[in-house]
Amino acid sequence: MYFLASSIILIGYSILTLTYTIKNRKIKIENNIFTNEILIAVLFLIAGVLFPFMYQFHSPKLSQNSLNCMWLFTSTFFIVEMGIWVIMFLYNGIIAKRDPEIMAERDYNKYCKEFNKNGVNNLRSEVGRKFLHLFACFVIFFFWTLGLILEDLGILTQWDLDNYSFSYWLIITLGFGFVIMFQMGDLARLNKFYLLPKWSKRWYMSMRQEEQYTFIASIPLVLSFTPFLFAPFPIFGAVVLITTGADAVACIIGIKYGRHSLRKNSNKTIEGFFAGGVSTFLIVISILALYHPWMPISILKIFLMASIATVLFLLIDRFARNISDNILNPILTGFGIWIIFLL
Repeated sequence: MYFLASSIILIGYSILTLTYTIKNRKIKIENNIFTNEILIAVLFLIAGVLFPFMYQFHSPKLSQNSLNCMWLFTSTFFIVEMGIWVIMFLYNGIIAKRDPEIMAERDYNKYCKEFNKNGVNNLRSEVGRKFLHLFACFVIFFFWTLGLILEDLGILTQWDLDNYSFSYWLIITLGFGFVIMFQMGDLARLNKFYLLPKWSKRWYMSMRQEEQYTFIASIPLVLSFTPFLFAPFPIFGAVVLITTGADAVACIIGIKYGRHSLRKNSNKTIEGFFAGGVSTFLIVISILALYHPWMPISILKIFLMASIATVLFLLIDRFARNISDNILNPILTGFGIWIIFLL
């Protein structure tokens, strides 16, 4: 039952997110973000329900003692992280309520006016945002490689672990820890901005203008990877790299070289559109070839999986309207690849 605390925390965030969204549904519907926020609540719920099965799914021989230790560490990490946030909230809430000037200074509408005046949306700022997404991708591949090295050295065997259980333990703990941290900050930002510490102003200056009254894009992006923890690692890795890498290429090429609008009233360009499609195809081919020992399939199937992922990526880019591509890209391209693999 050591998994219970983590599951409760993730399901609790689902309930909080759903409650906040429904409470503010009128403005959410008007700004076409209601569906996105409902999906974020659903993704938190899925993560909480699936959490007890994540560490041992690819490692059926994992001992109960090792599993309990990993669950306990993850739950402790989440609780400590949330405890630090609660202490910061209480401290900032007390000093803000005692000083009307501080309370007025931390008014969120005032902050948004400052953000709209000083916020920058150009190639440099976009590269910075995409770098953060790519960093999450780097962490995942780094932990997988670290697990391989420790397994080859025989160190994991001494701990009664294997590469999958060890790597996924680190990936899941840090990944969900990141999501918990940002969702906690976002719920405070959107409801009681004065609870956030002063340095958080600089933190949120990197968000996009359309994220001012909703959750930042990184939260659904990471949560959308959850189902693919149960797929072979090459599929999981391909999904992560498509969502971060191909999207980054499409965005940067579109900003720097885009001259032709993809559709009416859209900032996406045809140049970025095709750059994202080509990147998706190359990513799937490269990842499935590089990690072939963990998912031995034919070259024909690899090309078919790459083609399906590319078509789905392009369809999402072309037709998706009110649902974030940070949700649609991993879910649809990932399941497309996975289904072809299972056929």
